[in-house]
Formats: sequence, structure tokens, C-alpha cells
Amino acid sequence: MEKKQSFLKHFTIIGGGTMINMLIGLLTEPIITRLVDPSDNGKYGIFTMYSSLAVMVLCLGLDQSLVRYYYEKEDEDYKRSLLSKCLVLPVITCLAVSVVVMTLSLTGLVKFKFNPLIMGILCVFTLFQLVYRFSLLLVRLEYKSKLYSLLNIIHKLIYLAAVFPLLFLFKENNTMALVISATLASFVCVFSSITANRKVWKSASDKNSCETSKKELMRYGYPYILSMGLAALFSAIDKISLDIFRTDSEVGIYTSAITLINVFAIIQSTFNTLWQPMSVEHYTKDKEDRSFYQQGNQLITIVMFFIGLSLILFKDIFVYLLGSKYRDAASILPFLCFNPIMYTISETTVCGLIFKKKSMMQIVICAGACITNVIGNIILVPWIGCKGAAISTGISYIVLFTLRTVLSNHYFYVDFKLGRFYLLTLAAVLYSLYATFFKFGIIMIVGYLACVALLIVLYRDSVKYGLSYISKGIKKIRHKE
Repeated sequence: MEKKQSFLKHFTIIGGGTMINMLIGLLTEPIITRLVDPSDNGKYGIFTMYSSLAVMVLCLGLDQSLVRYYYEKEDEDYKRSLLSKCLVLPVITCLAVSVVVMTLSLTGLVKFKFNPLIMGILCVFTLFQLVYRFSLLLVRLEYKSKLYSLLNIIHKLIYLAAVFPLLFLFKENNTMALVISATLASFVCVFSSITANRKVWKSASDKNSCETSKKELMRYGYPYILSMGLAALFSAIDKISLDIFRTDSEVGIYTSAITLINVFAIIQSTFNTLWQPMSVEHYTKDKEDRSFYQQGNQLITIVMFFIGLSLILFKDIFVYLLGSKYRDAASILPFLCFNPIMYTISETTVCGLIFKKKSMMQIVICAGACITNVIGNIILVPWIGCKGAAISTGISYIVLFTLRTVLSNHYFYVDFKLGRFYLLTLAAVLYSLYATFFKFGIIMIVGYLACVALLIVLYRDSVKYGLSYISKGIKKIRHKE
């Protein structure tokens, strides 16, 4: 493993890469949305949703087992053997499912949303995404921040290099252009990540170096088969509901709004990439220290709410980037912000379930959030369309946070100061409700300032600590240079 640098330096490297990736997206997404009809964009959103659902289930929870057991030993052969035990069964399962799906599609026994050709591309894309999931996990676990950032940039550039010529080639079928571009980008990243990290991908010289049995890995991982499936369904319920009750065009508008939420990607993906490996490693070395998780929770709460509230304030400005066909996306943004806010913060509060290997509790969490989202979408989507889907999804992520936190604290208690958190959440919900139904104005500005002031007052100690930490980190980096 490469020598671990400071959290701040890793955060800066991955955050910088994510920012470049986001800027590329901001420059090119308006062009793509003007070339692609909302209905085709909606079909592409359904395509990637199906793949995400499949990958989460087909991993069989063994991706989570890889993370949980990776630091048990420092031996390279142990890590190679562990990877082999975790990866082989998901790949075999994916291939078997692909054969069944293609047989059903070609014979017409089951009517899928896409034709057999696109279904074939979907199967190949899903296999690439499955292997890439494990490959990226290894990059994260090895703390190869530069490689992780580079892979994300490569993925975006390959997709863009392919999508523009293919959109002109498939003028009558933009969906085909989008799915081929995504599959090509996925293949290049799989090949690049394995090649760059080939030391870990080599065959273990001692096959028994990983004494953890496949049975034990499956015992820890199998609850994630259901929980990940429920989680994927949970994240897809809004689009499925719009697909059932509304039109492909509304799915496209909704998907474009989700694209704008990627402004969070700089913080969300960077933090999530680093947090889980570091928290597991920290617990392995010091099982009694709770302050590490508390400080991480307080700091990420400040950052995520500040960015979310700012995005809501300027929502009407952001949607102009997408083009006139996507103006309705402005009213969808406020509650969609609760997705990255609640999920990212809950990554710091769910740690007890991971440390104590209570993976069965993940099923309870996902089921609770999923049921909430299903009920909300059934009630709200037929009534107010995309707005209803966004409101239901946002509330469901608050439920997800609550379940993750309460159950985790039952096994590994950490004082996360939940009273102040829920007070801030209530203020953000009220502000989001107003922003969903009204455009930019003086009340929006006043509401924003009130919420930010509340955030600073409630977390004043953590704000001071965070600013001090960043200042010291920057000085340390400059001193080394």
C-alpha cells in the first residue's frame, strides 16, 4: 500500500479531480440536453437505473465484505486471495443472469422496455460496472487518491468523446448513442483501473493466505443482497413512479435535475470515498475512540447543509444551463438535495453496524426507507408529478438517516448531538417546501440567510474547529512543498 497521507491531502486530491469532472459536465451537459430529446434522456436514465439495480444485487454483498475484512492483515497475498473470494461468484452470477435475460428478450417471452440489441448492451454494461465497482473499491482501500480522481476524469472524457459523434450517427435513436458511449467509457475505466492497480489483481501465490472462509464472507455479505437491492429500488422508485404515472419526458426532466445535484459530488463522493476505509481502519486500531466519528459527523453536516441550502437559493439560475425544455427542473431541486445531504451524513452515523458486523440491520433500514418512498410516490406523483417524486424522495432520505443512526447507536453509541441536527433539518425542510412552489425572490434570500445563521449558531464549535483544521492543513502542505 502506498504510504497514507493526511485526510486533508487525500480530500484535496480527490475533490480536485471531482471538481474537474463536474466542470467538464457543466460545460457539456447543456450541449447534450439541447441535442437529446427529454424522452431519450429519460430512457437513458432508465437504462442506467436498471444497471445500478442489477450491480447492487449481483455483488451479493461481497463488495461490502471486501471493505470490512481488507485491513485484517497487511499481507499482499491475503488481499489478493480475499479479492478472488469476493469477486468470482458475482461475476459468474452476472454472466448467468445475462444469458437468461438475453434468452427471454430474443424469444419474446418477456417484454422488456428496450429492444434485444439495447438489452444486450445493458448486460455487457452491467458486467463492466460490476467489475469496476470492485476495482474502484481497491483503489479506495489502497488510498490511491490520484488514480481514483484520474479514473473519474477518464470516464467523463471517454463518454463525451464518444457521445457527440454517436449522436450524429444515431440521429433517430439518441438512446442508442447514449448507452454505447456509457458502455465504452465503462470498459476503458475497467481496463485502466485493473492495469494501474495490477499488483493487487495478481493471483495469490498462497491461495490459503486469506483464512477467512467464503462462508464467513457470505454470512457478512448476504444481507446486503437484499438491503442493496432495496437500496437500489429505493433510489429508483421516483423514476419508476414517473415512468408509470407520467411520461418519458418528465423522467428526462427529473433526471436532468438529478444531474444538477452533482454539484454535491465534489464533497459527497470525496468524503464517502475516504470515510468508510478510514473509519474501518481506525476502529481496527482503536475500538474505544468515539471522538473521531463525532468530529467527522459534525464537520460534514456543516458542509453538506451549507452547499444544499446554497443550491436551493440559486436553483432558478442553475436550470438555465439545461435549456428551455428543462425549466421545470427548478422546482424539483430543493427536495432532491436531501439525497446527498442525508446519505453522506449518515455514512458517519451508521459506522456501528459495520464495526459490529450487524449487516442484517441494513435490511431493516432499507425496507423502512423504501416503504416510505413507495407510499409517498404513490400519493404525490399522480397529483403533482416531478415535484411529488422529489418531495417523497427527500423525506425518505431523512427516514433513512434516522434508521441508520438509531440502529447503529444501539450497538456502538456515539453522541452525534441529534437534537440540533433535527432542528436544522426541520428548517431546511420548510425552506425547501417554499422553494419548490415559488421562484427566486426576497423571501428566498431571507429564508436562506436564516437557515445559514441557524447552522452556524448550532455548530459554532465545529465551524471554528473546521476552519482551524483546514488552516493548519494548508500550512502543513505548503511547508512540505
